Amino acid sequence: MDFPTILAGPILRRVEPAHIYIWLATSEEFSISAKLFTIQTNEESLAYDDLHVRVNQKTVKAGDHLFINLIKVTPFYGEFPTDQLLGYNITFINSENSIDLHDLELLNQENPDSIVYRNFQYPTFFIQSEINPYILYGSCRKLHGKGPDRLAEADHILAKTSNVLSQRPSALFMLGDQIYADDVADPIFPFIYNVSRRLIGAQHENLVAVEPKLKKQKRKQQLKKIRGRQDIMNNLCQFTSSNAHNHLITLGEYAVMYLLSWSPELWNLAHGEKAVKSYNDVYEQNQIHFTSQKSSDDEHKKEYIENKKRYAEQLNDLQNFEKSISRVRRVLANTPTYMMFDDHDLTDDWNISSQWKEDVYDSPLGKHTIANGLSSYWLFQGWGNQPAVYDEAFMQTHTAYFKNYRVGATSYVNWVSQLFSFQSWHFVAPTTPASLFLDTRTLREYDASLEEVKLLSFVDEVSKPPILIGEKGWSLVDSLLSKAQWETGEPLIIASATPLYGVQLIERFLQNNIYPFRALGVPVHYKLDFEAWRYNMKGFSSFLQQLKKWQPSDTIILSGDVHYAFTAKVNVEINNHDLSIYQLTSSPMNNDSFGCMFGSLLNLIVWINTLQGKDRKVSTHNQESKYLQNDHPSWSEDISYQSIEDGSILETNNNLGILNFSGNKIQSKLLLDSVIKPFGEQSLSEDA
Repeated sequence: MDFPTILAGPILRRVEPAHIYIWLATSEEFSISAKLFTIQTNEESLAYDDLHVRVNQKTVKAGDHLFINLIKVTPFYGEFPTDQLLGYNITFINSENSIDLHDLELLNQENPDSIVYRNFQYPTFFIQSEINPYILYGSCRKLHGKGPDRLAEADHILAKTSNVLSQRPSALFMLGDQIYADDVADPIFPFIYNVSRRLIGAQHENLVAVEPKLKKQKRKQQLKKIRGRQDIMNNLCQFTSSNAHNHLITLGEYAVMYLLSWSPELWNLAHGEKAVKSYNDVYEQNQIHFTSQKSSDDEHKKEYIENKKRYAEQLNDLQNFEKSISRVRRVLANTPTYMMFDDHDLTDDWNISSQWKEDVYDSPLGKHTIANGLSSYWLFQGWGNQPAVYDEAFMQTHTAYFKNYRVGATSYVNWVSQLFSFQSWHFVAPTTPASLFLDTRTLREYDASLEEVKLLSFVDEVSKPPILIGEKGWSLVDSLLSKAQWETGEPLIIASATPLYGVQLIERFLQNNIYPFRALGVPVHYKLDFEAWRYNMKGFSSFLQQLKKWQPSDTIILSGDVHYAFTAKVNVEINNHDLSIYQLTSSPMNNDSFGCMFGSLLNLIVWINTLQGKDRKVSTHNQESKYLQNDHPSWSEDISYQSIEDGSILETNNNLGILNFSGNKIQSKLLLDSVIKPFGEQSLSEDA
C-alpha cells in the first residue's frame, strides 16, 4: 500500500506574534521548511512579501509510515504583524527530492482538495489583536453522524470573508469528542484495522502481551471482525460504552480515526484500494461477528437483517461525511485551531466515577487503551495547543516507546506512567481576550459522601456525580492563568466541554426523575452521562469561587457536549461580589442525536415553557447548609435564556457556534444549513 506524502494537514495551531505553529502528519520522514508572507490586497491585485523567519521542526515517528510533525515559525527580528493577512507555504525535503504544497497540488484552485481560498496563492490567516475576535466553536463530530457536517460549512464563511479580517474567523475551538473512539461505523472498521497495522509496521502492539486472554482463537477473531469487540471492551477493559462493538484499541487505530476525521487522503486511498466493501462481500468473507452461533438459527437471521440494515445506513452516513472532508481540511489549514478532549476522544464515560476508574485502570487492557487514547490525543490535538508544556523528557518518553512498541519493557512502563501522571492538558490560548481551556476529565475529584435519592416511596443513598475539577486541579489552573498575560478586570473566555450552566428544564428533569433509578441498580449515570457541573454543587460552587477570585469583567463560557445549542446570560451575586457570565453552548457539529420524534418532543417541551415564561428567566438563591461547608458560600443567580428566530431557546440540529465581539457587545450565533442565525446581542460590562 502506497501512502500519500501528507496524511493530514497542514493544520494551523497556536498562533501569536512571537511564533506560529503548523501541524502535519506525513507518511515519510522529511526535513520540513516553511515560508511566510504578508499579503497586501486591493481591488485589482495581491502583493506577497517574504517575511524573514526561522523554522524549527519537531517530529515524532509513531510508525514506519506515521510521522507527526510540529513546525514552529518565528520571526527573524521582532514579532509578526498582527491584524495583517499572512500566507504560508511548506517544503518537504528528503534524500530524493524537494517538494512543496504547490507540487502536491494543494495550492491548485482546480483541485477539489485544494487548501486555498479565492484567488490567493497560499493558505492564509491573521494574528488577531485589535480586531474584535470572531471565534468558531463546537463539539461532537462523528464519522457516521447524522446530518450535515457543520464544521465543513465553516468553509463557506471563510470563502466569503477570507480578505475581510473584521468578518473573518480568527480562531476555531474544538471542545471535545473530535473523534468517537467507542462508536466506530461497521463499514469503515476493517479499513481502520488493516491500515493501522500498515502505518505502524511490523513493530505494532502485541495486545496478547497486554492481556493474555486475547491469545484464545475466539478472542483473536473478535479483535479483527466487524462488531466483534463489545465483549472484549466490557469484560477485559471494563468499559461501559454500549456502542463498543468496533472500539479502537491500538494507537494506530486511534491515529487512523484522526486521519479520516481531518483529511481526504485516507478516504482517497480507501477508494483506490476498494477497501470499503458491500455488506454482502464482508458477510461472504466471514468478516462480521455474530452473537448467534449457527447460521441456520432464526436468531442469526434476525441479526443478519439488523446488521445489514445498520451497515447500509452507516455506509450512507460515511459517504456524506467524506463528501465534505476536503472543506474541513481547508478550514483547518486557514484558521488557528485549539482543541480539548472530552470522553469520546478516548471512550464513553471516561473517568465518570471513582468506581469506573478503579475498574478500568486495574484492567491491563483497559489501562492500555486509555493510554493509547491519551497518547494519540497529544500527537493529534494537545501538542499544538501550547507546545512549550511538552518538554524534551515528555517527547523522549514517547519516542522511546514508539521505537518498538514493546509491551512490558521499561519504555512501555515509563510511557504509561508519564501519561497517567501528566497534569497539564489544560492551557491558555493567545486570543484577545485570552481563552482558558479546562481539562474536566483528568483533574476530577470524587466525593466519597453519599446523597439521598427518592423514587416513589423508595429511598436510598447513592454516590454523588463527579466534581469536574477538584481542589488540586483548580490550583493548577489558577497557577497557569497567573502566568499568562491575562489581567484581573479584563474579559475572560473559558472553554469548558461541559456547560457550567445548562438548560435547567432538562437538567432538573434528569436529576429528579431519572437519576434516582440508580438506587435500583440501573446504570443511568453511564447511559445519560450525569456529569453536568451543577450535578455536584460542591464542584459548581468551586467554579464560581474561582471566578470571584479572578474577577474578570465578564466571563464567556464556551461549551459543547450536550448535543444541543443554547445561550444564557447569568448574573451571579456571591459574597457581595457580582459576576457577569455568558454561557454559549454549541453541539453537535456532526452527530444529530435528537432527530425524529424525540427531538421534536424535546423542542416542543422547551418551546412551550419559554412561551409561558418558564425557564426563559430563572432566579435561584442557594443557601442550603450542605453546600456551605468547606468555605463554599451561598450565591444568588438570575439566568436569562436567549431565543433564536423561531422563539425556541434550544437548537438540536447539527450546529456550529459563533462568538463575535463587536465594540462593547458580544454576539452569539449559530451556523445552520449554511445560514447564520443569531441568538442575540449582549452588552459587556462598562469597564471591559
